[in-house]
Amino acid sequence: MRLAGLIKQSLLRVNKTRCRLYATSVDSEALALDTREYLDFKKQLRQHNVFNKDGYTCLQLECRLCERYNNNNQQFQPAAASTARAQGPQAYINKRTGAFICPQCDVKTTLSQAIAAYQAPAIGYRRAPIQNIDYTSRFPNLVDVTPEACEALGIKGLKEAQLNAIGAKYDAEQQLLHFELRNAAQHLVGEKVLHLEDRREETLQGSSCSGLLLHTGAGNKSKAVLVSNLIDYIVLATQNIETHCIICLPHALQQLPQECLPVLERFKELVFWLHYDNTHSWDAARAFAQKMDEKRCLLIRPTETEPAPHVALRKRLNVRHILAKATPVRHKSITTFSALRNDILSELQNIEKVNGVKWKRFPVLNKLLKGHRKGELTILTGPTGSGKTTFTSEYSLDLAMQGVTTLWGSFEIRNTRLAATLLRQFVGYPLDDKLQEFDHWATEFERLPMYFMTFHGQQPLKPVLEAIEHAQYVHDIAHVIIDNLQFMMGVSSSHRGDKFWEQDAIIAAFRGFATKHNVHVTLVMHPRKERQEDELTTSSVFGTAKATQEADNVLIIQDKRLTAVRGKKYLQVAKNRYSGDLGIMPLEFDKDALSYAKRRRDKATPNDS
Repeated sequence: MRLAGLIKQSLLRVNKTRCRLYATSVDSEALALDTREYLDFKKQLRQHNVFNKDGYTCLQLECRLCERYNNNNQQFQPAAASTARAQGPQAYINKRTGAFICPQCDVKTTLSQAIAAYQAPAIGYRRAPIQNIDYTSRFPNLVDVTPEACEALGIKGLKEAQLNAIGAKYDAEQQLLHFELRNAAQHLVGEKVLHLEDRREETLQGSSCSGLLLHTGAGNKSKAVLVSNLIDYIVLATQNIETHCIICLPHALQQLPQECLPVLERFKELVFWLHYDNTHSWDAARAFAQKMDEKRCLLIRPTETEPAPHVALRKRLNVRHILAKATPVRHKSITTFSALRNDILSELQNIEKVNGVKWKRFPVLNKLLKGHRKGELTILTGPTGSGKTTFTSEYSLDLAMQGVTTLWGSFEIRNTRLAATLLRQFVGYPLDDKLQEFDHWATEFERLPMYFMTFHGQQPLKPVLEAIEHAQYVHDIAHVIIDNLQFMMGVSSSHRGDKFWEQDAIIAAFRGFATKHNVHVTLVMHPRKERQEDELTTSSVFGTAKATQEADNVLIIQDKRLTAVRGKKYLQVAKNRYSGDLGIMPLEFDKDALSYAKRRRDKATPNDS
């Protein structure tokens, strides 16, 4: 009980950690933009002659939240109507989430809360002074780049003057190159550094802001190239490409915060030229393109003749020629093999990345499923008490530790208990008698890209899907776990009582979500009530055959311990649409670690030297 209390306190430190309880209450952040509210707001802006401009991802308008704030009634003071042209700091309303963001004054709220500042058309108003939100660098000893730094970088022909021209700074003591991250108002909101010894990159920024590293060069360009690491950014930024700005994403291919989108509003064309350094990042471009408006996004698909920028430079390939070969992220109509040719070649030359993220705890799963891929639907079933939730916890933890951003929807087990299980599997031993180690391991666990929905008990489908879609857009979720699907049945207003129809509708909704948003969805489902001595099959999954027909993978926990003296428990891969390989994986339970993986050597405790 004491450990569970500590975990609950740790999870509730939302604004200080990366492991968040994903709020779904009426007082929390809006899950999605209310279309009617948004249209009424735009009509109100026109009536009051307030400047606004419809962009690719955001509505741009004059910020009126920079004025005085009445602390007595917690309402913004009424503001006056403006002329049809922007008169002050520019704010942005995300057209997907309704988030109201002002890069100039560091305001971030929801459209519902911001509407009051635009309602009363007074004759005039005085704007409060803009607060200074500039980020303070953690590296006080930065100087201009030296020849030694250029040599350590290892890029042939690169001069220190070129690095200085693109805003690079050098810390000789820590052996790193430093770049500034700025938001749409050009405020310094963070920094990105490259450690020269091991080529490790690090992003540091404020708690509420997020910016991009952007090199514009000469002229006002309407096109930009997006890269995922500093080496590629340096290569392209020093090439003096006349047609494109060069932009480096703040968090590589793991996440693109919505606070970054206003910086990209000015560009009519965005070219993704990414370095797919691991299987998790293989199809990140598609997810980011959906967030940025696919119509303006192009992609350079990785092949041996069109590799990442730093590889192209090393091979002496013409980067401008490669840039000219960028093709749309999504074709409107593909009817010929020639349109698919580059995609096929890219997949064949990167087959391991196409296979997906490999499990480290379950090597047998890698042999059968080949990896964990986005856009698929996995169904896991097994007898009551067979350990479905415990296995799914470790299955998802393994992937999260490799950077797969995960959203948990646990309707049967409360988040505190689920988090306690995940933490114990992460550490490898119980912390009940070692509470002095809790803070250390909790801090390490908080680094994982894992989020939790706060739904519990029976829930209708619509709010759950809205929460998942919002999380996918804002946090770039790659893996969603629903445990279990039966808790979403019986609360629908239509076809109530027809449980099979209702389940089929839920399955279809998650299948569509996985395909549309390129997210892997894992559904935990109960089997039909059958005799204990009977082995479960794909037809044992509760409901109609639609569940197993729609699924890409069907995993069944078979527990023979209940029917045989020497019975074993194992995981059966009963369906595998990707490779067709079927088979079993023995499950030997380690009670101390709550783990089904092969017994690992215990992790070193924080007190070990």
